[in-house]
Amino acid sequence: MKRPFVTLCIFLFVGIMISYLFSYSISIYYVIFSILFVLISFLMYGKGFNTFFMLAIMVLGVYLYGQSVTGDRLLGMSTRSSIIKAKILKEASPKKGYSEYEVKIICIFADENSRGIRISQKSQLNIYQSSAENYTFAVGDIIEIRNANVRKLLGNCEGDTEDGYELFLKSKGLGHILNVNIKDVKKIDIDFGCADMLGRSYKAKIYLEDFLDSTLDFENSNVLKSIIFGNQGYLSREKLDIFSRTGTAHIMAVSGLHVGLVALVADRFLRLMDIGKNRRLYLVTATLIFYGYMVYFPISIVRAGAMYLLYVAAYFLQKRYDSINALFFIGFILLVYRPMIIFSVSFQLSFMATLSILLLNPILNEKLNKIMGPLSPLVSITLAAQIGTFPIMAYHFNQISLISLVTNLLIVPIISPMLSIMFVSVVVGTISFRLGFFINRITNNLLNYINWITTKCAVIPYGNLEVKGIGPVHIFSYYTILGIVYFLLCKEDCLKEERPVKIYEL
Repeated sequence: MKRPFVTLCIFLFVGIMISYLFSYSISIYYVIFSILFVLISFLMYGKGFNTFFMLAIMVLGVYLYGQSVTGDRLLGMSTRSSIIKAKILKEASPKKGYSEYEVKIICIFADENSRGIRISQKSQLNIYQSSAENYTFAVGDIIEIRNANVRKLLGNCEGDTEDGYELFLKSKGLGHILNVNIKDVKKIDIDFGCADMLGRSYKAKIYLEDFLDSTLDFENSNVLKSIIFGNQGYLSREKLDIFSRTGTAHIMAVSGLHVGLVALVADRFLRLMDIGKNRRLYLVTATLIFYGYMVYFPISIVRAGAMYLLYVAAYFLQKRYDSINALFFIGFILLVYRPMIIFSVSFQLSFMATLSILLLNPILNEKLNKIMGPLSPLVSITLAAQIGTFPIMAYHFNQISLISLVTNLLIVPIISPMLSIMFVSVVVGTISFRLGFFINRITNNLLNYINWITTKCAVIPYGNLEVKGIGPVHIFSYYTILGIVYFLLCKEDCLKEERPVKIYEL
Protein backbone atom coordinates (compact mmCIF):
# COMPACT_ATOMS: atom_id res chain seq x y z
CA MET A 1 0.00 0.00 0.00
CA LYS A 2 1.27 3.43 -0.94
CA ARG A 3 -0.12 5.12 2.17
CA PRO A 4 -0.86 2.30 4.63
CA PHE A 5 -1.84 4.49 7.56
CA VAL A 6 -4.71 6.03 5.60
CA THR A 7 -6.39 2.62 5.41
CA LEU A 8 -5.40 1.63 8.96
CA CYS A 9 -6.82 4.83 10.42
CA ILE A 10 -10.09 4.53 8.48
CA PHE A 11 -10.73 0.94 9.61
CA LEU A 12 -9.86 1.78 13.22
CA PHE A 13 -12.28 4.72 13.02
CA VAL A 14 -15.02 2.44 11.67
CA GLY A 15 -14.49 -0.01 14.56
CA ILE A 16 -14.71 2.78 17.13
CA MET A 17 -17.91 4.15 15.58
CA ILE A 18 -19.51 0.68 15.51
CA SER A 19 -18.83 0.30 19.22
CA TYR A 20 -20.15 3.81 19.92
CA LEU A 21 -23.32 3.64 17.81
CA PHE A 22 -24.36 0.18 18.98
CA SER A 23 -23.01 0.47 22.57
CA TYR A 24 -21.08 -2.72 21.86
CA SER A 25 -17.91 -3.86 23.63
CA ILE A 26 -15.87 -7.02 23.28
CA SER A 27 -13.24 -8.95 25.19
CA ILE A 28 -9.53 -8.82 24.43
CA TYR A 29 -9.82 -12.46 23.37
CA TYR A 30 -11.70 -11.40 20.23
CA VAL A 31 -8.76 -9.19 19.28
CA ILE A 32 -6.27 -11.99 19.90
CA PHE A 33 -8.44 -14.42 17.93
CA SER A 34 -8.71 -12.03 14.97
CA ILE A 35 -4.93 -11.52 14.89
CA LEU A 36 -4.32 -15.28 15.01
CA PHE A 37 -6.88 -15.76 12.24
CA VAL A 38 -5.04 -13.25 10.06
CA LEU A 39 -1.70 -14.97 10.63
CA ILE A 40 -3.08 -18.46 9.97
CA SER A 41 -4.86 -17.31 6.80
CA PHE A 42 -1.68 -15.71 5.52
CA LEU A 43 0.49 -18.75 6.31
CA MET A 44 -1.96 -21.24 4.81
CA TYR A 45 -3.18 -19.37 1.75
CA GLY A 46 -0.79 -16.45 1.29
CA LYS A 47 -3.64 -14.30 0.00
CA GLY A 48 -6.12 -11.90 1.46
CA PHE A 49 -3.73 -10.75 4.18
CA ASN A 50 -4.54 -7.07 3.73
CA THR A 51 -8.30 -7.65 3.90
CA PHE A 52 -8.18 -9.79 7.04
CA PHE A 53 -5.64 -7.48 8.66
CA MET A 54 -7.91 -4.46 8.17
CA LEU A 55 -10.83 -6.40 9.67
CA ALA A 56 -8.61 -7.17 12.67
CA ILE A 57 -7.87 -3.45 13.01
CA MET A 58 -11.62 -2.77 12.97
CA VAL A 59 -12.10 -5.35 15.75
CA LEU A 60 -9.34 -3.58 17.68
CA GLY A 61 -11.27 -0.31 17.35
CA VAL A 62 -14.40 -1.93 18.83
CA TYR A 63 -12.37 -3.27 21.75
CA LEU A 64 -10.50 -0.03 22.46
CA TYR A 65 -13.65 2.09 22.56
CA GLY A 66 -15.36 -0.39 24.88
CA GLN A 67 -12.37 -0.32 27.22
CA SER A 68 -12.26 3.48 27.25
CA VAL A 69 -15.88 3.56 28.43
CA THR A 70 -15.84 0.71 30.95
CA GLY A 71 -12.25 0.87 32.17
CA ASP A 72 -12.19 2.20 35.74
CA ARG A 73 -10.02 2.00 38.83
CA LEU A 74 -10.90 5.06 40.86
CA LEU A 75 -14.64 4.53 41.21
CA GLY A 76 -14.34 1.02 42.68
CA MET A 77 -11.87 2.21 45.32
CA SER A 78 -13.39 5.47 46.51
CA THR A 79 -16.06 6.16 49.11
CA ARG A 80 -16.99 9.28 51.07
CA SER A 81 -14.42 8.29 53.70
CA SER A 82 -11.64 7.88 51.14
CA ILE A 83 -8.70 10.26 51.04
CA ILE A 84 -7.50 11.14 47.55
CA LYS A 85 -4.08 12.57 46.75
CA ALA A 86 -3.87 14.50 43.48
CA LYS A 87 -1.62 16.82 41.49
CA ILE A 88 -2.92 20.02 39.87
CA LEU A 89 -2.23 19.83 36.12
CA LYS A 90 -3.99 22.99 34.95
CA GLU A 91 -4.80 26.27 36.64
CA ALA A 92 -8.31 27.03 37.83
CA SER A 93 -11.09 27.89 35.43
CA PRO A 94 -13.53 30.05 37.44
CA LYS A 95 -17.20 29.06 37.20
CA LYS A 96 -20.30 30.29 38.99
CA GLY A 97 -19.94 29.06 42.58
CA TYR A 98 -16.93 26.81 41.98
CA SER A 99 -13.50 26.52 40.38
CA GLU A 100 -12.69 23.86 37.82
CA TYR A 101 -9.29 22.13 37.81
CA GLU A 102 -7.69 19.35 35.84
CA VAL A 103 -5.86 16.96 38.18
CA LYS A 104 -4.02 13.67 38.12
CA ILE A 105 -5.04 11.25 40.87
CA ILE A 106 -1.80 9.75 42.18
CA CYS A 107 -2.88 7.89 45.32
CA ILE A 108 -6.04 6.87 47.15
CA PHE A 109 -6.50 5.79 50.78
CA ALA A 110 -9.58 3.90 52.01
CA ASP A 111 -9.32 5.75 55.35
CA GLU A 112 -6.84 7.43 57.70
CA ASN A 113 -5.17 4.17 58.76
CA SER A 114 -4.97 2.30 55.46
CA ARG A 115 -2.06 2.12 53.06
CA GLY A 116 -2.36 4.14 49.90
CA ILE A 117 -2.93 2.55 46.50
CA ARG A 118 -0.98 4.27 43.75
CA ILE A 119 -2.86 5.00 40.55
CA SER A 120 -2.46 7.44 37.69
CA GLN A 121 -5.71 8.81 36.37
CA LYS A 122 -6.67 12.26 35.09
CA SER A 123 -9.94 13.71 36.37
CA GLN A 124 -11.82 16.97 36.62
CA LEU A 125 -11.97 18.51 40.09
CA ASN A 126 -14.75 20.96 40.93
CA ILE A 127 -14.04 22.87 44.16
CA TYR A 128 -17.09 24.67 45.52
CA GLN A 129 -16.57 27.83 47.54
CA SER A 130 -18.44 31.00 48.45
CA SER A 131 -17.66 34.36 46.86
CA ALA A 132 -15.86 35.36 50.08
CA GLU A 133 -13.49 32.40 49.72
CA ASN A 134 -11.06 33.15 46.93
CA TYR A 135 -8.32 30.57 47.40
CA THR A 136 -6.83 28.94 44.32
CA PHE A 137 -4.26 26.22 43.82
CA ALA A 138 -1.32 26.48 41.42
CA VAL A 139 -0.09 24.09 38.77
CA GLY A 140 2.12 21.47 40.40
CA ASP A 141 0.46 21.64 43.83
CA ILE A 142 -0.12 18.29 45.52
CA ILE A 143 -3.47 18.35 47.30
CA GLU A 144 -5.37 16.10 49.67
CA ILE A 145 -9.09 15.65 48.99
CA ARG A 146 -11.66 14.34 51.49
CA ASN A 147 -15.41 13.73 51.30
CA ALA A 148 -15.36 13.86 47.52
CA ASN A 149 -18.38 12.95 45.45
CA VAL A 150 -16.82 10.90 42.65
CA ARG A 151 -18.80 10.45 39.45
CA LYS A 152 -17.64 8.30 36.58
CA LEU A 153 -17.93 9.90 33.16
CA LEU A 154 -20.32 8.06 30.85
CA GLY A 155 -21.31 5.88 33.78
CA ASN A 156 -24.57 5.13 31.99
CA CYS A 157 -23.51 3.69 28.64
CA GLU A 158 -26.93 3.38 27.12
CA GLY A 159 -26.61 5.24 23.84
CA ASP A 160 -28.74 8.36 23.98
CA THR A 161 -28.07 8.94 27.66
CA GLU A 162 -24.44 9.76 26.91
CA ASP A 163 -23.93 13.45 27.55
CA GLY A 164 -22.03 15.57 25.01
CA TYR A 165 -20.09 17.37 27.72
CA GLU A 166 -18.98 14.07 29.24
CA LEU A 167 -17.84 12.87 25.80
CA PHE A 168 -15.81 16.07 25.54
CA LEU A 169 -14.17 15.41 28.93
CA LYS A 170 -13.47 11.79 27.98
CA SER A 171 -11.86 12.99 24.75
CA LYS A 172 -9.40 14.94 26.93
CA GLY A 173 -8.45 11.74 28.75
CA LEU A 174 -10.44 12.48 31.92
CA GLY A 175 -12.16 9.60 33.67
CA HIS A 176 -14.15 11.14 36.51
CA ILE A 177 -15.59 14.32 37.96
CA LEU A 178 -14.79 14.98 41.62
CA ASN A 179 -17.06 17.45 43.42
CA VAL A 180 -15.78 18.73 46.76
CA ASN A 181 -16.07 21.68 49.14
CA ILE A 182 -13.04 23.96 49.60
CA LYS A 183 -12.84 23.07 53.31
CA ASP A 184 -12.17 19.43 52.36
CA VAL A 185 -9.15 20.27 50.18
CA LYS A 186 -5.71 21.21 51.42
CA LYS A 187 -2.32 21.67 49.84
CA ILE A 188 0.27 19.24 51.21
CA ASP A 189 3.22 19.60 48.83
CA ILE A 190 4.43 21.01 45.53
CA ASP A 191 5.81 18.85 42.77
CA PHE A 192 8.15 21.00 40.82
CA GLY A 193 11.86 21.13 41.04
CA CYS A 194 14.15 23.02 38.80
CA ALA A 195 14.07 20.08 36.38
CA ASP A 196 10.25 19.89 36.20
CA MET A 197 9.20 20.97 32.69
CA LEU A 198 5.62 21.62 33.78
CA GLY A 199 6.83 23.93 36.54
CA ARG A 200 9.24 25.82 34.31
CA SER A 201 6.67 26.32 31.57
CA TYR A 202 4.08 27.50 34.11
CA LYS A 203 6.51 30.06 35.54
CA ALA A 204 7.38 31.23 32.01
CA LYS A 205 3.68 31.60 31.28
CA ILE A 206 3.13 33.71 34.41
CA TYR A 207 6.11 35.92 33.47
CA LEU A 208 4.81 36.37 29.92
CA GLU A 209 1.30 37.24 31.16
CA ASP A 210 2.72 39.87 33.54
CA PHE A 211 4.93 41.34 30.81
CA LEU A 212 2.05 41.63 28.33
CA ASP A 213 -0.22 43.17 30.98
CA SER A 214 2.48 45.76 31.71
CA THR A 215 3.31 46.69 28.12
CA LEU A 216 -0.02 46.50 26.26
CA ASP A 217 -3.44 48.07 26.60
CA PHE A 218 -5.79 45.98 28.74
CA GLU A 219 -7.99 44.67 25.91
CA ASN A 220 -5.02 44.11 23.60
CA SER A 221 -3.18 42.18 26.29
CA ASN A 222 -6.16 39.85 26.72
CA VAL A 223 -6.46 39.31 22.96
CA LEU A 224 -2.76 38.50 22.59
CA LYS A 225 -2.79 36.15 25.61
CA SER A 226 -5.76 34.36 24.04
CA ILE A 227 -3.84 34.00 20.77
CA ILE A 228 -0.63 32.75 22.40
CA PHE A 229 -2.14 30.38 24.98
CA GLY A 230 -5.29 29.39 23.11
CA ASN A 231 -7.40 30.30 26.14
CA GLN A 232 -10.57 32.22 25.34
CA GLY A 233 -11.16 32.75 29.06
CA TYR A 234 -9.18 36.00 28.84
CA LEU A 235 -11.88 37.56 26.65
CA SER A 236 -15.34 38.89 27.43
CA ARG A 237 -18.39 37.17 25.94
CA GLU A 238 -18.95 40.18 23.66
CA LYS A 239 -15.39 40.03 22.31
CA LEU A 240 -15.64 36.29 21.72
CA ASP A 241 -18.87 36.82 19.79
CA ILE A 242 -17.12 39.37 17.54
CA PHE A 243 -14.34 36.91 16.66
CA SER A 244 -16.88 34.13 16.16
CA ARG A 245 -19.08 36.20 13.82
CA THR A 246 -16.08 37.19 11.69
CA GLY A 247 -14.72 33.64 11.42
CA THR A 248 -11.44 34.53 13.15
CA ALA A 249 -12.03 32.68 16.43
CA HIS A 250 -9.63 29.96 15.25
CA ILE A 251 -6.66 32.23 16.05
CA MET A 252 -7.76 31.96 19.71
CA ALA A 253 -7.66 28.15 19.67
CA VAL A 254 -4.19 26.61 19.78
CA SER A 255 -3.82 24.81 16.45
CA GLY A 256 -1.43 23.85 13.71
CA LEU A 257 -1.30 27.56 12.82
CA HIS A 258 0.23 28.26 16.23
CA VAL A 259 2.75 25.43 15.90
CA GLY A 260 3.75 26.71 12.47
CA LEU A 261 4.09 30.28 13.72
CA VAL A 262 6.09 29.28 16.82
CA ALA A 263 8.38 27.15 14.65
CA LEU A 264 8.73 29.98 12.12
CA VAL A 265 9.49 32.66 14.72
CA ALA A 266 11.96 30.40 16.55
CA ASP A 267 13.68 29.47 13.28
CA ARG A 268 14.02 33.13 12.24
CA PHE A 269 15.47 34.05 15.61
CA LEU A 270 17.99 31.19 15.44
CA ARG A 271 18.95 32.18 11.89
CA LEU A 272 19.82 35.65 13.15
CA MET A 273 22.17 33.96 15.61
CA ASP A 274 23.82 32.15 12.66
CA ILE A 275 22.97 28.66 13.94
CA GLY A 276 23.18 25.81 11.42
CA LYS A 277 20.11 23.98 10.12
CA ASN A 278 20.63 20.75 12.06
CA ARG A 279 20.97 22.53 15.39
CA ARG A 280 18.05 24.81 14.48
CA LEU A 281 15.79 21.81 13.97
CA TYR A 282 16.73 20.41 17.39
CA LEU A 283 16.19 23.77 19.10
CA VAL A 284 12.89 24.44 17.33
CA THR A 285 11.69 20.98 18.40
CA ALA A 286 12.65 21.76 22.00
CA THR A 287 10.82 25.10 21.73
CA LEU A 288 7.66 23.38 20.49
CA ILE A 289 7.77 20.88 23.36
CA PHE A 290 8.17 23.71 25.87
CA TYR A 291 5.30 25.60 24.23
CA GLY A 292 3.20 22.43 24.39
CA TYR A 293 3.72 22.27 28.15
CA MET A 294 2.80 25.94 28.43
CA VAL A 295 -0.60 25.41 26.76
CA TYR A 296 -1.17 21.94 28.31
CA PHE A 297 -0.82 19.95 25.07
CA PRO A 298 -4.25 20.31 23.45
CA ILE A 299 -4.84 17.69 20.80
CA SER A 300 -4.26 20.12 17.92
CA ILE A 301 -0.78 20.86 19.30
CA VAL A 302 -0.05 17.14 19.67
CA ARG A 303 -1.14 16.54 16.08
CA ALA A 304 0.83 19.43 14.57
CA GLY A 305 3.86 18.92 16.81
CA ALA A 306 4.03 15.22 16.00
CA MET A 307 3.89 15.99 12.28
CA TYR A 308 6.78 18.41 12.72
CA LEU A 309 8.76 15.71 14.56
CA LEU A 310 8.11 13.29 11.69
CA TYR A 311 9.32 15.95 9.26
CA VAL A 312 12.52 16.40 11.30
CA ALA A 313 13.00 12.62 11.48
CA ALA A 314 12.53 12.33 7.71
CA TYR A 315 15.11 15.08 7.17
CA PHE A 316 17.77 13.39 9.31
CA LEU A 317 17.00 9.93 7.91
CA GLN A 318 17.01 11.40 4.38
CA LYS A 319 13.57 10.00 3.64
CA ARG A 320 10.75 11.61 1.69
CA TYR A 321 8.18 13.26 3.96
CA ASP A 322 4.61 12.33 3.01
CA SER A 323 2.31 14.79 4.78
CA ILE A 324 -0.89 12.81 4.20
CA ASN A 325 0.54 9.51 5.43
CA ALA A 326 2.07 11.35 8.41
CA LEU A 327 -1.30 12.90 9.26
CA PHE A 328 -3.07 9.53 9.23
CA PHE A 329 -0.21 7.92 11.16
CA ILE A 330 -0.67 10.49 13.93
CA GLY A 331 -4.44 9.99 13.76
CA PHE A 332 -4.01 6.22 14.08
CA ILE A 333 -1.71 6.50 17.09
CA LEU A 334 -4.00 9.01 18.83
CA LEU A 335 -7.07 6.82 18.29
CA VAL A 336 -5.29 3.75 19.64
CA TYR A 337 -4.05 5.69 22.66
CA ARG A 338 -7.36 7.47 23.35
CA PRO A 339 -10.35 6.36 21.23
CA MET A 340 -12.59 8.98 22.85
CA ILE A 341 -10.51 11.66 21.13
CA ILE A 342 -12.72 11.15 18.12
CA PHE A 343 -15.39 13.23 19.89
CA SER A 344 -13.03 16.17 20.48
CA VAL A 345 -14.09 19.17 18.38
CA SER A 346 -10.45 20.29 18.39
CA PHE A 347 -9.34 16.93 16.94
CA GLN A 348 -12.08 16.96 14.30
CA LEU A 349 -11.31 20.51 13.16
CA SER A 350 -7.53 20.09 13.29
CA PHE A 351 -7.56 16.80 11.38
CA MET A 352 -10.09 17.81 8.71
CA ALA A 353 -8.62 21.29 8.19
CA THR A 354 -5.14 19.82 7.67
CA LEU A 355 -6.39 17.04 5.39
CA SER A 356 -8.46 19.40 3.24
CA ILE A 357 -5.53 21.82 2.94
CA LEU A 358 -3.20 19.02 1.85
CA LEU A 359 -5.67 17.71 -0.72
CA LEU A 360 -7.46 20.83 -1.96
CA ASN A 361 -4.85 23.58 -1.66
CA PRO A 362 -2.74 22.47 -4.68
CA ILE A 363 -5.86 22.42 -6.88
CA LEU A 364 -7.28 25.72 -5.60
CA ASN A 365 -3.91 27.46 -5.69
CA GLU A 366 -3.40 26.48 -9.32
CA LYS A 367 -6.87 27.77 -10.26
CA LEU A 368 -6.60 31.02 -8.29
CA ASN A 369 -3.00 31.85 -9.16
CA LYS A 370 -3.97 33.34 -12.52
CA ILE A 371 -6.62 35.54 -10.91
CA MET A 372 -5.16 36.59 -7.54
CA GLY A 373 -1.42 36.35 -8.14
CA PRO A 374 0.63 36.58 -4.91
CA LEU A 375 -2.54 36.41 -2.76
CA SER A 376 -3.53 33.00 -4.15
CA PRO A 377 -1.60 30.85 -1.59
CA LEU A 378 -3.27 32.50 1.41
CA VAL A 379 -6.71 32.52 -0.26
CA SER A 380 -6.46 28.87 -1.35
CA ILE A 381 -5.30 27.69 2.10
CA THR A 382 -8.10 29.59 3.86
CA LEU A 383 -10.71 28.39 1.37
CA ALA A 384 -9.51 24.77 1.55
CA ALA A 385 -9.70 24.79 5.36
CA GLN A 386 -13.22 26.26 5.27
CA ILE A 387 -14.43 23.69 2.75
CA GLY A 388 -13.04 20.86 4.88
CA THR A 389 -14.46 22.06 8.19
CA PHE A 390 -17.80 23.54 7.05
CA PRO A 391 -20.06 20.67 8.26
CA ILE A 392 -18.19 20.31 11.56
CA MET A 393 -18.54 24.03 12.28
CA ALA A 394 -22.23 23.94 11.36
CA TYR A 395 -22.87 20.86 13.51
CA HIS A 396 -21.12 22.05 16.67
CA PHE A 397 -21.62 25.83 16.54
CA ASN A 398 -24.81 26.20 14.45
CA GLN A 399 -23.39 29.16 12.54
CA ILE A 400 -21.14 29.87 9.58
CA SER A 401 -19.34 33.14 8.89
CA LEU A 402 -19.81 34.29 5.29
CA ILE A 403 -17.12 36.98 5.59
CA SER A 404 -14.42 34.81 7.16
CA LEU A 405 -12.42 34.61 3.93
CA VAL A 406 -12.07 38.41 3.83
CA THR A 407 -11.36 38.84 7.55
CA ASN A 408 -8.76 36.07 7.54
CA LEU A 409 -7.02 37.66 4.55
CA LEU A 410 -6.84 40.93 6.47
CA ILE A 411 -5.72 39.47 9.81
CA VAL A 412 -3.78 36.19 9.43
CA PRO A 413 -0.82 37.69 7.47
CA ILE A 414 0.07 40.03 10.34
CA ILE A 415 -0.04 37.35 13.07
CA SER A 416 3.46 36.06 12.30
CA PRO A 417 5.25 39.47 12.30
CA MET A 418 3.24 40.50 15.36
CA LEU A 419 4.35 37.42 17.33
CA SER A 420 7.93 37.93 16.12
CA ILE A 421 7.97 41.51 17.43
CA MET A 422 6.36 40.39 20.70
CA PHE A 423 8.99 37.66 21.12
CA VAL A 424 11.81 40.17 20.58
CA SER A 425 10.23 42.56 23.10
CA VAL A 426 10.02 39.78 25.72
CA VAL A 427 13.68 38.82 25.23
CA VAL A 428 14.82 42.46 25.28
CA GLY A 429 12.54 43.12 28.27
CA THR A 430 14.56 40.71 30.41
CA ILE A 431 17.52 43.09 29.95
CA SER A 432 15.75 46.46 29.76
CA PHE A 433 12.04 46.71 30.55
CA ARG A 434 11.78 50.21 29.04
CA LEU A 435 13.21 49.08 25.72
CA GLY A 436 10.97 45.99 25.73
CA PHE A 437 7.98 48.24 26.46
CA PHE A 438 8.90 50.53 23.55
CA ILE A 439 9.23 47.60 21.10
CA ASN A 440 5.90 46.14 22.24
CA ARG A 441 4.09 49.37 21.31
CA ILE A 442 4.35 48.12 17.72
CA THR A 443 2.56 44.95 18.83
CA ASN A 444 -0.06 47.12 20.52
CA ASN A 445 -0.75 49.01 17.28
CA LEU A 446 -1.09 45.76 15.32
CA LEU A 447 -3.58 44.51 17.91
CA ASN A 448 -5.50 47.79 17.54
CA TYR A 449 -5.72 47.01 13.83
CA ILE A 450 -7.03 43.47 14.52
CA ASN A 451 -9.65 44.82 16.93
CA TRP A 452 -10.72 47.49 14.43
CA ILE A 453 -11.09 45.00 11.55
CA THR A 454 -13.07 42.44 13.58
CA THR A 455 -15.33 45.08 15.15
CA LYS A 456 -16.18 46.67 11.79
CA CYS A 457 -16.71 43.34 10.00
CA ALA A 458 -18.85 41.88 12.81
CA VAL A 459 -21.65 44.38 12.11
CA ILE A 460 -21.83 43.72 8.35
CA PRO A 461 -25.43 42.65 7.57
CA TYR A 462 -25.84 38.95 6.71
CA GLY A 463 -22.16 38.32 7.44
CA ASN A 464 -23.07 35.39 9.65
CA LEU A 465 -25.40 32.52 8.69
CA GLU A 466 -27.26 30.54 11.35
CA VAL A 467 -27.39 26.82 10.55
CA LYS A 468 -29.56 24.34 12.44
CA GLY A 469 -30.60 20.73 12.03
CA ILE A 470 -27.22 19.43 10.84
CA GLY A 471 -26.77 15.76 11.77
CA PRO A 472 -24.31 12.89 11.17
CA VAL A 473 -26.12 11.88 7.95
CA HIS A 474 -25.64 15.38 6.49
CA ILE A 475 -21.95 15.36 7.46
CA PHE A 476 -21.38 11.93 5.90
CA SER A 477 -23.18 12.98 2.70
CA TYR A 478 -21.16 16.21 2.48
CA TYR A 479 -17.78 14.47 2.76
CA THR A 480 -18.87 11.73 0.34
CA ILE A 481 -19.80 14.32 -2.30
CA LEU A 482 -16.62 16.30 -1.58
CA GLY A 483 -14.54 13.14 -2.02
CA ILE A 484 -16.19 12.35 -5.35
CA VAL A 485 -15.63 15.91 -6.60
CA TYR A 486 -11.99 15.78 -5.51
CA PHE A 487 -11.26 12.53 -7.36
CA LEU A 488 -13.01 13.84 -10.46
CA LEU A 489 -10.88 16.99 -10.40
CA CYS A 490 -7.67 15.22 -9.57
CA LYS A 491 -7.47 11.60 -10.65
CA GLU A 492 -3.72 11.62 -10.29
CA ASP A 493 -2.02 12.26 -6.97
CA CYS A 494 -1.21 15.96 -7.13
CA LEU A 495 1.15 15.63 -4.16
CA LYS A 496 3.28 12.83 -5.50
CA GLU A 497 6.19 15.06 -6.54
CA GLU A 498 8.86 15.66 -3.98
CA ARG A 499 8.76 19.31 -2.94
CA PRO A 500 9.58 21.53 0.03
CA VAL A 501 7.25 21.12 3.00
CA LYS A 502 5.09 24.19 3.62
CA ILE A 503 4.20 25.57 7.04
CA TYR A 504 0.53 24.63 6.60
CA GLU A 505 1.48 20.95 6.28
CA LEU A 506 2.69 20.83 9.87
